[in-house]
Parts: sequence; structure tokens; C-alpha cells
Amino acid sequence: MSKVAMILGHDLFEPNEDTRVYREALTLVNADYELTVFCWARRMEKYETKWEVEREGIKVVRIFEELKGGFFSKVNGFRKAMKQLQTKIEEYEPDIIHAHDLETLECAVNASYKNDAKVIFDSHEDWPAMELVQNWFIGKYYERKQKKLLPKVDHVLTVSDELALRLGGATVLYNSEPIEVVEMPVENHKFGMNGVIAGYIGGLRKPILEEILECVSKVNALSLLIVGGPPKGRSGYSQMINELEEIAVEKGANAKFTGPLPYSMMNECYAACDILIVGHYVDEKLRDYALPKKMLDAMAYKIPVIVGPYEARKKIVERYKCGIVSDDWTDALTKLSSDKKLREEMAINGFKAFKMNYSWNIQEQKLLKVYSNLLEGGTNN
Repeated sequence: MSKVAMILGHDLFEPNEDTRVYREALTLVNADYELTVFCWARRMEKYETKWEVEREGIKVVRIFEELKGGFFSKVNGFRKAMKQLQTKIEEYEPDIIHAHDLETLECAVNASYKNDAKVIFDSHEDWPAMELVQNWFIGKYYERKQKKLLPKVDHVLTVSDELALRLGGATVLYNSEPIEVVEMPVENHKFGMNGVIAGYIGGLRKPILEEILECVSKVNALSLLIVGGPPKGRSGYSQMINELEEIAVEKGANAKFTGPLPYSMMNECYAACDILIVGHYVDEKLRDYALPKKMLDAMAYKIPVIVGPYEARKKIVERYKCGIVSDDWTDALTKLSSDKKLREEMAINGFKAFKMNYSWNIQEQKLLKVYSNLLEGGTNN
């Protein structure tokens, strides 16, 4: 049985399950790989008795290193965490090391030398560009690091064709649901709302929500379902929701805020929606390469989408005619809310495309092929 070590720069289960990593891990376990996920868990007080856990055959080993103090103190904490992970992985002696995101890649490469393990780089996002938005120096640092490490990687996985091109070639694994999950029956209670419902699901950022509320208020007989909490690490959620609810009343927008809901309730949220507004979610400089999971979920649950004119999502929506590409949400919402036949046609188009090209059933076969090829001696170099 081949041994696989996955490396993750945050905890797999807490505070929220990383669905992409968990789904990949479960696929490998079900294919009879021996797999352990090595996590950097940063909230010491939560895990005092949970150094190692197991779920559905996936073993999770946690190391603990807090990030506190100033910049140099945090850099030192990061290095200590990566060194702990490297030591654990070297002791495990895996055949393949699967590094999730750039922050763990150097650790994976260093750990691979002891056992001559193959290395997979799973790039969930354009890490250098993401850091560049926050800090020019750190962004350039990660840009150089990625360029230096990529030749030492045996295969690259990523989340969109556009990001694959930026990385010089990669296997694209879409972050999607299995067909059997999306086809499960679900109670459609519409969250107590009537008429045509447009949904927004994801991290709540006040400027975007203000814009959406303004647009919805201009469309006759349209309700808005807003599902989600603040972006990671942000506080002041209750105050923001109070302010947004007041704005909705002022503008005459019929809106309902559910707050954060468990992942197990997402199918109920999608069942309630007739239209899904796929938010920007990330900084404008990153949007061309990002393919939000919410868009693939909308296709899976037969909901027409409204997306901004950003390359990864635009290409799919225009190719399969499963929604509208526009930066004028009022116009797009008006068109879709008033034309049930169009909504139904786009919904069916999206589901057919999802089933043929994007479901996890298809993605997991690509993942298993990558692993099989690596163990037979192949690389992407």
C-alpha cells in the first residue's frame, strides 16, 4: 500500500472543514492509499487532547505553533511550524507528498529528499498575487519562491485553466460536488420567502452587499437570500448585518440574512434560489484566475448564475449558456427574474455541463490518474 502525506497550513476540520482537501483525501483512502494529513493547527487551546484524529480512514496529525508578536516574530513562528511538519513527514516516510498551497511547498520539497518521495503541488489560488495585494515585498518574495520550487515538483494540481497557465501547466481539479450529493432530495422551504429568489452565498463584505441590495431594490417582485458570515478573521458581523438590514428597509429591498450556516445545509440554500449571484469574493487583481465553488454548485443544483466579466467564470458561463455575464447586476436580475423559461433553459444547460465536465466524480478520476502515473515513475517536468 502506497503512503501519502498531505500538508496543510491550517487545520483540516477546525473551525470549518476544508472540503477540497477532505474530498481529495477521501478519494485516495477509498482507492486504498494509506494517507495522513499533517496540519498546522494554530489555536492551541482547542486541541489540547486532539493531537491526532481519524475520520473515514483519513488520519490527521496536528502540530501546534502560534503566530504572535511583530513581523519577524511571526516569520520565526512560521519557520518553526514548517520544521515541525517536515520532521513528522520524514518520520512517516511517504511515497508521495501532497502540498496544499505555496506556504507548505518548501516543507514538502525538503521532506521529500530523505525518502526520495514524489511531490505534488496543489495550488488552490494564485498565492504570490494574493500576497502582492496585501504587501508588495511579501508578494515578490512568494513569487520568487514559487519560481524556485516549481522545478522540484513532480506534478502540479490547481483549480482553473487560467491558473494552470500561470503555473506553466497543471492538471485542473475543479472544487465540485459529487453527482450523488447534488441529486439527493431536499426539502425546499424557501426560508419563508415568496416569489423569485436571488441568492448570494459566501463571505459577506459590506460594499458588495450594499451594491446588491441597491440592485435588488430596483427589480420588481424579487427577493434576496443572503447566506454567510464575515470573511475569515473579521469581526463586527452583528453590527454589519444590522446596518445592512437597515439599508434594505430604506431601499425597499426584500432581503433575508441567514447568517453563517453549516455546510450540511447548503443544499437547502441552493434549493431555495431561482438565481445565484456569484460574488467577486477576492480582490479584482485575482478574479480572472478564480473559479468560485459557488458557481459550480449553482450549475450542479440547476440554478442560472450571474457572474462578473472575469476570465475563468466568464468562459464557462458563455460556453454553456448557463447564466449571464455582466457587471450590471440590475439588468441581469431583471432579465432572469422576469423570464422563467430562460431560467429553466440555463439551469438545464448548467447541470448538463456540470455532469459532463465538472462533477467530483470526474475530478477524482483525474486525481487517481496523476497518482498512478507518479508511482509508475512519471513527472510533469
